[in-house]
Amino acid sequence: MKKIVTALMIVLPLVFLIAFFAVTNVASVSADISASSIRIGNKGDNGIFSFDLANYEHPMYESDLAVEVLPYKAKNRAYSLTVTDAHTGEASDIVSLNSDGSFSLNDVGIAKLTYTSKDGGYSDSVVFNIGSSGILEYTPALSDVHGNVVSLDRNGDDYTAAVNTGTFILGGDYYPQTATNVQVKYESENASALTVNEVSGRVYAYFDTDTTVKMHVVNAFGQTVTKRIAFKVRKDGDVSVNGEIAPANSTANMPTIIAPLNTKQFTLYVDYAGVTDGNIQVSGIPGATYSVRKLDDVNDHSYAIDVTLANPVTSATSNIRCSIKTGDDTASVRHFRLSFADIDFSVNSFGNSDGKDGLVLLDGENTKFTVSVEPYAALQYKWFIENENVARISAQNNEYCYIQAVGDGSTTLRIEWERVENGSVTASGTIQRELVTTKAYTSLMFNESVTKYGLGSLAIANQYYEGNTSVKTDYITTLFNTVIGGDKAQAEVTDFENIIFKSSNESVASIETIDGKVHFVIKDTGDVTISASWKYGERFNASPASITFKAVNGVYVSSYDELTLAGSQNKQIVLEKDIYLGENLFDENGKAKYDETTMGEKLMSYTKEIYSTADCRYYENKGKGKQTVRYCYEFTNNIYGNGYMLNTEYITNVIDSTGVLHDYAVFKGPLDFVAAYMNGTKIASVKGQDNISFLVRKDGITLDNVVLAGCDDESLYDGDTMELNLLNYIGTTLEIMSDATIKNCRVKNGRTCVRIFGRDNVTSETPNIAQEKINVTIDGCRLQTAREFILKIGTNRFLQGNSSNLSPAFKDSTGADYKQNNKPECDDLANDNFFMSNYVLTDVVLKDSVLTKSGLFTVGLESHFAGSFLDSGETTMSGSLAGWNGLAATSYPAILHLVGDVVLEDWKDLEQVDSSTLIETSLNSDTQRFAFLSLNIKEMLLEVRRQKSECQNIIKTVGDKNYVHGGIAFYGGGKNYHILDMSQYTYEAMRQYNVNIGVLAKSTDEKLKTQGEMLPYAAGTEDFRFVMFDATSNYSPK
Repeated sequence: MKKIVTALMIVLPLVFLIAFFAVTNVASVSADISASSIRIGNKGDNGIFSFDLANYEHPMYESDLAVEVLPYKAKNRAYSLTVTDAHTGEASDIVSLNSDGSFSLNDVGIAKLTYTSKDGGYSDSVVFNIGSSGILEYTPALSDVHGNVVSLDRNGDDYTAAVNTGTFILGGDYYPQTATNVQVKYESENASALTVNEVSGRVYAYFDTDTTVKMHVVNAFGQTVTKRIAFKVRKDGDVSVNGEIAPANSTANMPTIIAPLNTKQFTLYVDYAGVTDGNIQVSGIPGATYSVRKLDDVNDHSYAIDVTLANPVTSATSNIRCSIKTGDDTASVRHFRLSFADIDFSVNSFGNSDGKDGLVLLDGENTKFTVSVEPYAALQYKWFIENENVARISAQNNEYCYIQAVGDGSTTLRIEWERVENGSVTASGTIQRELVTTKAYTSLMFNESVTKYGLGSLAIANQYYEGNTSVKTDYITTLFNTVIGGDKAQAEVTDFENIIFKSSNESVASIETIDGKVHFVIKDTGDVTISASWKYGERFNASPASITFKAVNGVYVSSYDELTLAGSQNKQIVLEKDIYLGENLFDENGKAKYDETTMGEKLMSYTKEIYSTADCRYYENKGKGKQTVRYCYEFTNNIYGNGYMLNTEYITNVIDSTGVLHDYAVFKGPLDFVAAYMNGTKIASVKGQDNISFLVRKDGITLDNVVLAGCDDESLYDGDTMELNLLNYIGTTLEIMSDATIKNCRVKNGRTCVRIFGRDNVTSETPNIAQEKINVTIDGCRLQTAREFILKIGTNRFLQGNSSNLSPAFKDSTGADYKQNNKPECDDLANDNFFMSNYVLTDVVLKDSVLTKSGLFTVGLESHFAGSFLDSGETTMSGSLAGWNGLAATSYPAILHLVGDVVLEDWKDLEQVDSSTLIETSLNSDTQRFAFLSLNIKEMLLEVRRQKSECQNIIKTVGDKNYVHGGIAFYGGGKNYHILDMSQYTYEAMRQYNVNIGVLAKSTDEKLKTQGEMLPYAAGTEDFRFVMFDATSNYSPK
């Protein structure tokens, strides 16, 4: 194998050569072996680890997951961790990694832990489903009867509520919120002063007094934790009735006190200062007598007035005007209204706080219920359950009852009540509530939430192939529920009676449940979110499960034959597995499986032919006509890859064990733009368009979350390095000739990874910009590993030059030359409507993507070459340049927009920079006049730095090594009108350099001097422009 040197670098003069000669027969170009995947070896149960916060005594460590980056030869095997909500994808802090490698569980929920390799951005994920078998912490919470929050002052476990007289609801903010086995009891230290329902937490604060309510909660460890709420109750006036202020003015807004129907007795609670000997008089209630009791254990001005009616009020009556006074003092008169209403019952438990709706009881739990009534009446209760196969009463005591869930289902809870007055039943009735027993679906999750689908999201098709026929199909998924303390951490949900499914767009995808399975029915193409929520989730603070995916009205593909068939039928494609195109024509020892003729025929059958879209006038000058290139696969409709790979290894990589290309190979390297011959032997060539692995030439195509590989990574390994010279014949991985979107894709392993130059089948002499222009978006992609360019951009149209004007200028609306070419000022033409509308033929948006590991430059914006040899070279150099006439020109411009975080991760060690692929020569004793083509890039760079003060920072030193950056090269030698738009670029700013290859002519080194004098004759005399990181950049080699 050839000697290994590191990938080429970037800078300037070199760029010129790129434009000039691509040369063989020198050295090799090598790079570090890249990461190709990351794997989590231990993923628990179905990719999920379930934890009970109440019992997380022995922490889990990252090492328990067995995370590893592959291959083992990869130089950079580091990785990073991100934690997101498994449903929404948003950042989450419920899991954190400690410095000792242990995981902290900070909250309940479902977290996806995604490990991503530092090199290549490969990822794998696992889910932590965190719940709790009980309450770990709680905070008292208070509101009024209208739901308005009442603030509490906290001092440790003690709280203070400063309120006016009235009715309130005491509850709690429980952690975790999804805990279902909550046991809480409220207790007043002075029930006469302040009454609280021990289950519902309803507080009756009728008096101006201070007292404390204790809140007892059984935590997850069986311990009762008590917190105290000190109520400081004050009345906002001098007289209150049932906590409401009674005004002195009878025309003012008077409070309304509610008394129950069908009773002869009820009580008014009065806070009235200045009363002597209990002398309180109430008037206005028809046929009533009164008995006043002083409540000494409350304060010295609190009273209970027992009202006895001559006859019960049997129908609703409202707004009876009443008054209250002390003694004969008319100034003490206060007013209120009295209404009689039917009593209203509430049945409460934790999870059933409304009290009016049906009741929900969770499997395996013994739950305390309470019944309360408004307005208050002293009643007696008995509890009954109709179907004891669903639930049973384990204990009851008047208004309280414990109910044990027995089995899933529903039944009726019946509560019979009586009012007993003077030993006689004066009223009775029955309260009924539906009682449902159910599993606790507090932690639902779709099976797909566990998996990481490449760089994008899951895609689901609605067809699959049976033979050559596509057949409709549903997608069947699994819904899991975490079972804390059960035999299995994850239980599949098969009974959907209490599960509510929703689609964000029913016209795109709907849900059906069939035989205990969840079916997604795909109807059209689009992004859709499917959610599954527990019917009673809101009662128990349970969040729904959700999954967002791309629904595709298309076909699943899992083989090369199916891929070819889908392409011929113009179907949208969803990949189910990695696919190698063609057939592996070699056995495990590298021996061909067939004879040479058959090998060639098979390889040809796996490819098709198109006319080259590049400038082929060199061939035409030599009488060889229009040239063709071959391609392996053309996308005729959208493809959604699910992170799977399409690989042309079997077609493109046809070399023997010594690295020599087999004669029957169909990928034999790019066409020549020009070539130099001596005595019938090619001694040098400038390369043009190459063969293509994957082709897009139909407008509107989207490639989404697919990996496109020109060959296997392993095919490039040479010991512990990656030999980029082995990509010389692999061709262009992806060529785009139309409007297209490349989203969340990986494109790798080609002589060039992505080439975007313009449409095919353009035959008119005059450009039609509106029809010919292509718009390409590359969004969220990883483009990596190319012998020359990661991304190469240009156009196929040009302004023809001549001997007097080798590289013509474009003209503005007044006919004047645009003179911004080859300068940073050219980028301002992005805002010139005339220029953009009349000249720009290729428009590329590169957004939030990473480009890495080029052999030459990260990005190339190529313009036509315009040296004098290209116009009349065949008359020079003793005929070695036959066909070199009429080739000088100016390319129509392209524009590249960098949007968001675009990272050109492409630093190169200067000591290992090599020019061998720039000039592939076969020089012997008869051809030494061309020895100047053997380039020493390191010395060229150092020479440029010596001669140009503005280039002092092109080399960055880290430790004891010097590096240069791959950057963006505007090259060609003629006028270059390509535009770089960085108005929406957010990564670290790069530096701009302009260099002319002629600077080398001033060198004291004879070879460099000759290069500076001779090379412009081929490429042209214009500057080369570079946008790159340099010694002043914070972004450095890793």
